[in-house]
Amino acid sequence: MIAVRSVVIPDLHGCPQFLEWVQERFPGRHLILLGDLIHRGPDSRRTLRLALRLAEEGRARLLWGNHEHWVWQETARLSPSGREKWFRREGHELFAAYGGNGRAVGDVMHDLGRFARLARPYHVEGKMLCAHAARPSLGRTPDELLDRGYLWDRPKTGLHPLPTHVFPELRYSVHGHTPQPRPLVDLEGQGVVYLDLGSARTGRFCVWDAQLQRVVLYREGD
Repeated sequence: MIAVRSVVIPDLHGCPQFLEWVQERFPGRHLILLGDLIHRGPDSRRTLRLALRLAEEGRARLLWGNHEHWVWQETARLSPSGREKWFRREGHELFAAYGGNGRAVGDVMHDLGRFARLARPYHVEGKMLCAHAARPSLGRTPDELLDRGYLWDRPKTGLHPLPTHVFPELRYSVHGHTPQPRPLVDLEGQGVVYLDLGSARTGRFCVWDAQLQRVVLYREGD
């Protein structure tokens, strides 16, 4: 019996309706979220909390996006007063999404702490590698990350090779991060899929069904 593969979800950027659509469109399927759950869209708090609940229930795998990484790296080591200053100055978008009141900073940090405990730089499932922006550059072990290109690299930067020296079965990788006019699928050439359609701005969204190895486009009411 072949295990049912996951559904891969690109940048949600504060748009929980897309994640809710995925749950309805693929009931019971395991999800891989490629990061960038926060910022830009109308409801970062609901998006992040829904993703956290799914992950804590074992129904989803969370991956770091550059937006979560930026906020966490900037705030995790600050004092409570330092965090409030940072959120009011640099992180005001997320601060506002959490109510913009005296509880907002504590609530944000609580949820980001949950995210940091659960999130991983990348995920491997059979022949597929998933990471936010690009393939990770790995050393001799799965945990030896040589750089943070998996958070930031763009298609024009060029892809690291698939880390088959660590995961010999790999054949392709799936990413978000860089908005495309349409999903880019090149399994026979570079072995790569790019899913981000700039959904918070465009209203267009898609996912990768790893079971059927195909893109599924969002249709409201589907």
